[in-house]
Formats: sequence, structure tokens, C-alpha cells
Amino acid sequence: MPGQDSRSTPSGGGRRAGEERPAGGGRVAVVRDPAAARWLLRPAGLRQIEPFLGVDRSVAEAAAVTFEKPNTVLRRVARLRQLGLIEVVETVRRAGRPVRRYRTTADVFFIPFEATGADDLEGAIAERDAYHERLLRRNVVRARTEAMGSWGTRVYRDERGRLQVQTAVSPDANVTLLDDDMPAALSAWRDQLYLDYADAKALQRELFDLVLRYGRRRGAQRYVVHVGLAAILADVADDRRD
Repeated sequence: MPGQDSRSTPSGGGRRAGEERPAGGGRVAVVRDPAAARWLLRPAGLRQIEPFLGVDRSVAEAAAVTFEKPNTVLRRVARLRQLGLIEVVETVRRAGRPVRRYRTTADVFFIPFEATGADDLEGAIAERDAYHERLLRRNVVRARTEAMGSWGTRVYRDERGRLQVQTAVSPDANVTLLDDDMPAALSAWRDQLYLDYADAKALQRELFDLVLRYGRRRGAQRYVVHVGLAAILADVADDRRD
């Protein structure tokens, strides 16, 4: 495989809390080729390779999963094979043209920072998160607009003396999407949260467990979720100009 080191996953050993193992162990590949790394790190690229990740599928079967035309998937398969990310695992003989079945060349791909092409780790995370940040922001705005029309921002100090910056429909009325007749959308940032370490760890674990619990459900609508928490050890400048 170009730009990859492959090895088998060792059996046994410990597992970190929350860590998901591939079903049945499987092959591991360290991806060093920048082109392959970029494909795996792009959300769109991940959705395209996902039908073949640890699963044998034909082009027609993958197209049914991704709701795309088989010819579109076939062109993508050719590129993924060039990148060394998928391979032919079986050719099924039948009347007419034989059917090829494909699978990723590994069940686990590891992309070292050096293969990302980013200048530093912060840049790598920013590039990885940019798509989801835009996706969340765009759809929160759409949900609010459809539910409320126009709105503004209300800045004030609450009864406990804390600074509040809230979405509002007037100078004296906040608005919330938590009511039953409102869409399920949320974008909340807090940088004035003061916690002891034990409370911060408890919040971290509760948030993580909550996302995992709801992530196991299979509902009708696709949602984007972002949960974040970090001690502010280094602040950042606001690049906006007055």
C-alpha cells in the first residue's frame, strides 16, 4: 500500500474508557501519504470510504448505502484504489460481467500529524473541525430563522451578577428553542464557567457519555453535535476590528 505501514492488531491488552475497537480486531495501517491522509481527514472523504471500512461490498451495494449512482461510486473506488485505501477482495463470477467486491486495506487507519500537511497541531485540528463548525452554524441559523424570523443579541448582567449574551427577539425578551414546539437546535458557548478539577472531570465524562448514549440510537433525522470543554490556560485574541 503506498504511503502506509500495515500490521495486525495485537490481541488482548487494555482499553481506554470510551475507546471503540474494530469488530474482530483487524488490520491497522499507518497512513503517511499526504493524499491518502487528506482523504481520510475530510468528512466528505470519510463518508465515501465508510461503506467499505471493514466490510466487503460491491459498488452497487455501496451506492445503496450512500444513496448515490453506481457510476459515481465506481469512479471513487478507482481513486481510492490508487490511494491504497481499498482493494478488491473477491471477484464473483456470474452470467455477464463479474462483480468485484471491495474492502478497505485496513480496519483501522492511523494518520500521524506529520502526514496532515498542517503547520502545527492547532492548525490540524482547525482544518479538521472547520467543516463541522460550518455545518452546525449554518443549520442553527436556519432553525432559528424558520422558527423565529429575525432576532438579535441581548447583553446584560443576570441576577447573580454574571455576564449574559443571549439570543433575543427584543431588548427585554430572550428566546429559547427548548420549548416543545421549537426545533431541536443549540449553539451555546460558555467561557465564564468556574469549576474545581473534580467537577470539571465529572462534567467531561457526563458530556462524553451523553453523546455516546444518543449516538447509539438510529433515528430518522441526521444531526450534528459539538460538545467541548477545556481549562482556559491560554486565551486568544479577538481578531475582529472595531
